[in-house]
Amino acid sequence: MARTAPPPRWRPWFTPVAVLLAVVEVALIALGPHLGFHRLLVWIPAVGGVGLAVTAFAATAGGATGPLRLFWRRVAVAMGAVLVGAVSQTVDVALIPFDGMPPLGSRTLLCYVVGTLLAIVAMLRLPGGGRTWRQLTTAVLDLAVVGVTAGVAASEYLGWAVDRFGGRASAWWLNLAMVAIGVAGVTVVVKIMSASRSPAARTALWWLAPIGIAGPMSVILMTLLLPWPHLNGSAAVLAFVGLFGVLAARAQQRVYAGHGAPSSRVAHPAVYRRGAVVPLVATGLTSLLVGTVYLRTGHLTTVQVAGTTLLLLLVVTRQAFALAENATLLETVAHQAMHDELTGLYSRRSFTTAVAGAEGPHTVALLDLKDFRSINDSLGPVAGDALLTEYAARVTRIAGERAVVARLGGDEFGLLLPGTPDETAVTVDRLMAAGDEPLCAAGHEVVVEVSIGLADGADLYRRAEIALREAGSHTDARVVRWDVSLQRQITQRATIAADLRRALTAGEFHMLYQPVVALPHGLMTGVEALIRWTRADGRVISPAAFVPVAEETGLIVELGEWIIDTVCAQAAEWRHRHGPDALDSVAVNVSARQLLDPGLPEMVAAALARHGLPAEQLTVEITETAVFGGGRALASVQALADLGVHIALDDFGTGHSSLGLLRTCPVDVIKVDKSFVDGLNGTPQQEAIAGAIADIADKMGLATVAEGVERPEQARRLFELGYRRAQGFLFARPMSAAAIDELLDPGIGIAA
Repeated sequence: MARTAPPPRWRPWFTPVAVLLAVVEVALIALGPHLGFHRLLVWIPAVGGVGLAVTAFAATAGGATGPLRLFWRRVAVAMGAVLVGAVSQTVDVALIPFDGMPPLGSRTLLCYVVGTLLAIVAMLRLPGGGRTWRQLTTAVLDLAVVGVTAGVAASEYLGWAVDRFGGRASAWWLNLAMVAIGVAGVTVVVKIMSASRSPAARTALWWLAPIGIAGPMSVILMTLLLPWPHLNGSAAVLAFVGLFGVLAARAQQRVYAGHGAPSSRVAHPAVYRRGAVVPLVATGLTSLLVGTVYLRTGHLTTVQVAGTTLLLLLVVTRQAFALAENATLLETVAHQAMHDELTGLYSRRSFTTAVAGAEGPHTVALLDLKDFRSINDSLGPVAGDALLTEYAARVTRIAGERAVVARLGGDEFGLLLPGTPDETAVTVDRLMAAGDEPLCAAGHEVVVEVSIGLADGADLYRRAEIALREAGSHTDARVVRWDVSLQRQITQRATIAADLRRALTAGEFHMLYQPVVALPHGLMTGVEALIRWTRADGRVISPAAFVPVAEETGLIVELGEWIIDTVCAQAAEWRHRHGPDALDSVAVNVSARQLLDPGLPEMVAAALARHGLPAEQLTVEITETAVFGGGRALASVQALADLGVHIALDDFGTGHSSLGLLRTCPVDVIKVDKSFVDGLNGTPQQEAIAGAIADIADKMGLATVAEGVERPEQARRLFELGYRRAQGFLFARPMSAAAIDELLDPGIGIAA
């Protein structure tokens, strides 16, 4: 089976060579009246330029697909016919003696005309995209304007040609061929003006347009160059035909490089605006042509007068439609600026304006869809968009006609509800109740939970945003209404945020360590490091108060670095003092924000090396939620595991897709959440879950630690279910490093 040859590739030297050939041609034509050389010399850059354009078109077609590939293939074939015509004309010049007008045989004219017709077919078959009826009408008027302008110019050209060559049949065939080539140029311009969307680059089409004047220009140059038989007008223009062709191909290649999708349809949003310039240019050129003719002859022909009059009427009509279309476009733009494109609801700008201008009692409700990102990732963006659209329809239906409903961005919606807080509470209750009903999203039944922030009175939007953030940060509070106590909490968090950096610099943080023991004998095998903050005035700040603030402000990264360095130093000291086997591991918690820091693995490696602590004696505890989305966080965990650090999944069973994480995340230890421990000795179902976790971990070769053990019967039952490590107040509360030192003495255990 024969192998198909690979498509020609675009070469960077195409453009400079085409420019060089055109420059050489200009130099030969300019020096020809002063220097004598062989008559075929001017044809070398001419034929070379056209041949280079054929190669460039073929290379461009080879890099495209679909309608775009067909277009460039057709243009390459059309230019190939022109190349054959150029070679044929070169042969005529070389073999046929002539005195005066250079020979231009019927074979050569046929090749040029065939090439022109093929180019016109290629342009007409290029998809152009749809438009509104006004835009279509405007495009038709544009076509008429260009057609009338071309007709006036063609009549003047034919008049000049008849005066110059007389009525000979060969002269008429020549001029008809040249007019056909000019029509090709007009077709390109028309296609550019009428296409709102096209697979071909707009700049490439504009580079093809000047090729249409090559025919008439060649005839004009032929007459000017008659005194010098070794010069030729066709050769002069053919070099530029090749140059413009290469530049058109280069413009298309730049679109390939910029978008990486050569088969995609390229939108031209500025088509209408740019197309408006063409009728004005056409009118200006026609006026210049008619004025020149009148100054030269003292009169105008009927065609010129009628054409100019018709042209002016067309331009006036066209501009009237353009003004009407502009008004429609302005209305569309104004609507788009005030409405969300996907759902049709009001936009954030409209919503804030409505809130600012609201009179009388109103309530602002801000809604955020929980876990929308995971739904969008798992079901795909099409389903995500469908879900937003369906939820927008639900909210609009429940809110009623008097409410202002907006999509504020992403998965956040806003409602401006008229009425007192008691009246609007009914609508909020209906929104919450509707959350239990599934929504259809691209064939999927999806139940979505929402967080709602409410505010009434003054400063509605800002207060509702505060309430929404508070609702989103607590799993047990789906609706939060702004009040003075909430403002106090915000102020308190702001105060903590301001004190955090000062506290870190002043050394107000210290570490406590809670033992992890082996069941059933209660010997300590490891510890978990826990941070504490005692201010200079003796007031203790709970980790539940300052850790979330540290994460919000980003200070958790700097604080976490201090924690890891302190823990590594302490673990190395215990190792040196009590031996390498005194503790299996020292665990330290790492937050989701820290995992997003690309420098975390390097920082941990540096701390281990600085204090001489083996990596396997450090355990990093992460939550399921922190790595559920994968990406940067999961990459950080993998990098830590590659260092040899153990990875523990904390609060197991309370986050997202726990069993799936055991396959994708490099976990060594599962820390079973206290809620499962509390359920022991209760219903059989609760114990079955705890036992299943231990069984799964055992089969996967993972260690398990039961957290929150507070009663002896819990410890005994955990051991029966297969747990060999436990942690909780039954064994020890968090204690200082010095207290851990005492427990590390040989023979000392913690009674269970």
